[in-house]
Amino acid sequence: MPAVDELIDLLFPDGPPEPAGPPPALPMPSDLREFFTRIGHDAVEVDNRFGFSINQGLPEYSAGRRENLRQVYKTDVIAIRGGHEQSRPGVGKAEGDWDVVIDDLLLLGSDDNGNDLYLEAVGDPDGWALVADGCRSSVWARHTVTATDYLYGLLSGSLRCPVFTLDDWPRSRFDVVVRHR
Repeated sequence: MPAVDELIDLLFPDGPPEPAGPPPALPMPSDLREFFTRIGHDAVEVDNRFGFSINQGLPEYSAGRRENLRQVYKTDVIAIRGGHEQSRPGVGKAEGDWDVVIDDLLLLGSDDNGNDLYLEAVGDPDGWALVADGCRSSVWARHTVTATDYLYGLLSGSLRCPVFTLDDWPRSRFDVVVRHR
């Protein structure tokens, strides 16, 4: 998987860390499974600013985050129109608009500003979209690329996501910490 190779090379230019164990037996896209299998850890933190993980606690932790979203938005479905959460009733959908079903979201990561990155767990895991939620704004973004393509693009600067303001990225080297929970 080329995207997995590129992401590993970007994060670990001196080679991946020593494996500490396999990823959990949870449904996940095959590229993420390959990435976490190859690095042998299930949590990655980059520059103490952005972290992503797949671990056994993901279903329970995601349920808590979904409940927080329900409390904030007072709904089970969030209408995203033009990249912004839309609370006005009667605003029609246009191309590129979508509805976020809160129960479909699995937390993949977050940044130091509290913005979250979710897997939209609908259908085949290899077809799951990535949804970024700007917690301090109404801006949301949805990407239909593979998870490792997205992470590589975000961290290398080749993909811009309006939710994550990583202005000083890309960098030539990252401070990467891996953990196994």
